[in-house]
Amino acid sequence: MKKLMVLVLAVLLCAGTVSAASGKVILNLYGTGLNVANNAFTGQESRSKAFFEVKAAYAVSANLYVWASHGWFPLRDSWKSWERKSSFAEDITIERTLSKRVVAGGAGFFIGYFEPGQFAVRAEAGVCSIANAIDSRVSFIEPEQFIRSEEASQWGLGGRGNLSFTYGLYKSVFGELSLGFMYAPDKIDGVRSNLGGFHLALGLGIQL
Repeated sequence: MKKLMVLVLAVLLCAGTVSAASGKVILNLYGTGLNVANNAFTGQESRSKAFFEVKAAYAVSANLYVWASHGWFPLRDSWKSWERKSSFAEDITIERTLSKRVVAGGAGFFIGYFEPGQFAVRAEAGVCSIANAIDSRVSFIEPEQFIRSEEASQWGLGGRGNLSFTYGLYKSVFGELSLGFMYAPDKIDGVRSNLGGFHLALGLGIQL
């Protein structure tokens, strides 16, 4: 995962460095909704969550470009479960909170123009790294007495595809609607879970 993050950061740094001279850089800020698949490890059912995501792209030739993105869920996704250790042990409750980090990068192709009143379509494919950080608080059920806290993590490396539609708003500023799918499998104790899912993003972009 560290190597992938270093590669993505290198692409972002390269894009920012070359933008002043070439004018081939596109920056985006999205509000993204992710339909997270059912997680067999945590026991969470499929659900939808929203998060912010940033993306940078650099045109390498004609209509081809490379891109990198980063998105992050804060620790705000919580759920509870029941557990009974034995007939002599009291029932306890486990309350978990989850944060998720999505790092991706790849290549893309666009058709159209990022000018006011003009449309463009972008198709992208690449790799993605998705990491879950899970904090658990264990307490007795009846008195709600705290027992201990535990930490766990999941990580998966997979693929990501995006299809985006843009409309020029003002000079080099455009609005964009993007949809796609992320598949990043993680296998724990023989149980496989997809940490990604379908996503829909709405945001603004600027061509530098």
